[in-house]
Amino acid sequence: MTATESGPGTGRLRWFIAGGLLLPVTFVMSMDRAAMTVAAPVIQKEFGFTVTEMSIILTSFWWAYALFQVPGGLLAKRFGPRKTLAIAGIWWSVFTFLTPYGVVFLGFVVIRILLGLGQAADWPTSVYTLQRWFPQQEQSRANSLLLCGLYLGNVVGSPLVVWIIDGFGWEDAFHFFAIVGLVLAVVWWWVVRDEPSAHPAISAAEVGHIESGRRGVHSGVNLPWRAFARSGQFWAIGAQYACLLLIQGFFATWLPTYLVDARGLSLKEMGFLGSLPWLAMIACVFGMGALNDRAFRRWPGRVRIAAVGYLLAAAFLVLGAVTANVPMMITFLCLSLGAVGMVQVQVWAACQDLGGSYSATVTGWTNLWGNLMSAAGPLFTGILVGIGGNWLLAMTILAASGVLGAICWFFVHPERPLQAPQGARSLAGGTTEIEESAR
Repeated sequence: MTATESGPGTGRLRWFIAGGLLLPVTFVMSMDRAAMTVAAPVIQKEFGFTVTEMSIILTSFWWAYALFQVPGGLLAKRFGPRKTLAIAGIWWSVFTFLTPYGVVFLGFVVIRILLGLGQAADWPTSVYTLQRWFPQQEQSRANSLLLCGLYLGNVVGSPLVVWIIDGFGWEDAFHFFAIVGLVLAVVWWWVVRDEPSAHPAISAAEVGHIESGRRGVHSGVNLPWRAFARSGQFWAIGAQYACLLLIQGFFATWLPTYLVDARGLSLKEMGFLGSLPWLAMIACVFGMGALNDRAFRRWPGRVRIAAVGYLLAAAFLVLGAVTANVPMMITFLCLSLGAVGMVQVQVWAACQDLGGSYSATVTGWTNLWGNLMSAAGPLFTGILVGIGGNWLLAMTILAASGVLGAICWFFVHPERPLQAPQGARSLAGGTTEIEESAR
């Protein structure tokens, strides 16, 4: 067996880190968010908050989470994923635990902002870890495990949090996930190393397999910020993700309301049918991850897949809006969110290849755009519904963003990484010049 082939002889430690640690960490992180969403009506009633005050409490997390994505990526680059994710996990677990003790409006806002700061480092650090621990030909499957941890929260989050609240009280929902998050942070520190070769339990065969298919992790030069700013694809990768989260945000925020108010479903029907698009997304994430690594290994093909995924997501969203039959409507919405999953796999693989040793920075930049849209998108959708008097106008305009996202992908060329070569000419002040092909 050659070093570039994968098999039992190469070892499985990297898959344990992806599926046994990063997936649970991301899942518990999403549970912290679900706990606040589900408990919000109880908190509002108990503390006498107005609707406006509760909205500020809920969105304060997302603004902090979005704005600190790039700093989180820089921390991962500076201190390494082992230390960064362990400290971040302890940080957000502490403030998850403290959430019930906000007492007053400002107290809750401050705690949610501090929670967002801690969780902001999770995603860029996780993507950076996978780039270090996986050869290029396996990174899409590894990314699909990370995405699964995030989206499982949308499938089981609400029922699990409701069960905890009903059985133990709303405060214990935060206590439970905080304790689990703290344990995972400690285990992460104990098990993970920044480099596979530094791990005491890894085999030489697995190290050789990882390093033979890995590129762009080490660099002898520093890439200046103006190199990022001058790169059209650096802006395109962020803009396309904003478009993607605008569509995905409809499912994450407005789908329950849409199914009940616009389609007349009962709460029980909504609870079941509303989870189906997320199951479809998870299935597409795993399927696309396997296809990427086994069949679509070259970026021109993956770029076309991402563009097609955008167009399918847009088309099926509109078809769902205009279809009167509820089973067909749900089918179309499943296909729409499933197509979003097709694009998600390409996004994070592109960040890894485009960023090289700066993948954490590129990931943070991309997630910044997406999560700014996660914070502003629900308000935008609500305004559109109010203007049109129905949901068709809002869903059609959301679908239009899918066309824009597809166009953005043709300006992304991950095969031309934002990585200055070793022999790059130094500029004044010790910076280096990015290669022309990456512009």
